[in-house]
Amino acid sequence: MEGFAYISISDWITICYQVFGGCCANVFVLENLITNNQSSYSLGSTITFGQFLVVTILSYFPNSDFKNSNWKRLYLKHSKIPIWKWIIPVTLYFINSLLNNLVWKYNISIPLHIVFRSSGTVVTMIVGYLFGGKTYNYHQIMSSIIISLGTILATIPQGAKKEGSEISLEVDANFILGIAMLFVACILGAFMGLYNEDLYQAYGNQWQEGLFYSHLLSLPLFLVVSKTIYQEFLIILYDKNQTIQLFPGLILSKQLVNLIINVFTQFMCIKGVNMLAGRTSALTVSIVLLVRKFISLIISILWYDNDFSKQTIIGTIAVFGGVAYYSISSIKRKIKKKNE
Repeated sequence: MEGFAYISISDWITICYQVFGGCCANVFVLENLITNNQSSYSLGSTITFGQFLVVTILSYFPNSDFKNSNWKRLYLKHSKIPIWKWIIPVTLYFINSLLNNLVWKYNISIPLHIVFRSSGTVVTMIVGYLFGGKTYNYHQIMSSIIISLGTILATIPQGAKKEGSEISLEVDANFILGIAMLFVACILGAFMGLYNEDLYQAYGNQWQEGLFYSHLLSLPLFLVVSKTIYQEFLIILYDKNQTIQLFPGLILSKQLVNLIINVFTQFMCIKGVNMLAGRTSALTVSIVLLVRKFISLIISILWYDNDFSKQTIIGTIAVFGGVAYYSISSIKRKIKKKNE
């Protein structure tokens, strides 16, 4: 099992900048989009499509070869991983991403969303054990449990405040459906991570190729929600409640600016995640993303002026303590293997 110690310091700096900078900014702007949305649409389909489109365009150039390729191949390099190998992860990734961005219309708040996505560490371990033949030592299991419980402990009080004291039966039904969607997305994400880990082990560290094809091949799948994307984009484009004047004569809706920032920070975020996935295990990826989500939670709490409860403080200590626990145990395990 690979861990933190398998990545160089220079790679860690790049990865942390993109994962913690890009991903945290992405979630912050996403919350602005959701908070300012006054329509009956979730905006999730448009946000997801915009993210996939921009990531495809920006990741095209590292995968292009204008000298040795031709227009029939879209001037792309010959892929080291067979295209058909991407069918399963692309399908899982598309459904996972769409589900995570559709839950906003089902009374799921940002803090609650973070809770369920943070449970990915434990789900990854369970799926890996049952379907991937993975084995984890006592310290890895304990650290993952500590981190997950710490994040839940810190998040639940904040999520409870936003739900209100009275919930109708209709809202309950929507809420349960939203929770079910998050749970399915979490399971699909675990399978996708393990499948990608096997691909990188079989064909080498091809994270740039993986980043490009996982998004390019997903674009045709958005045809199933094309009408929703069109309606949601019009809502964002013509939202007049809040506008921003970028230049004299150029006035854009704040929602459109938020969308633009969101899709570009998504590229930073997903690039960092793919770099990490190509250099380490699915469990380590889950751990790093868990910490990033916790930081996003703290930013959300501070920005919206939420109070820190005792549970939040205890949860913070548990999360970072669990990460340190995992790091130390992984390093010790690597040293032990070298000495054997």
